[in-house]
Amino acid sequence: MIRAKHYIVTEYWKTYYADSHCTLCGNSGRIDTRGIMTPAGKIVGRVNYCICPNGQAIRAADAAEME
Repeated sequence: MIRAKHYIVTEYWKTYYADSHCTLCGNSGRIDTRGIMTPAGKIVGRVNYCICPNGQAIRAADAAEME
């Protein structure tokens, strides 16, 4: 069962990004945009948690480690 906190995000992910795997992160749970720049040359990329179940689990585990 999906926790209520994550239900809307997970349903959105299932509707738009789930196939046989997560099409956003390839099931890694992280989206790496390092190296991305604006047209003006400002670096804006970073590593983000994906909205897929893997990304949610990694985010929760990282938050638990920080407590």
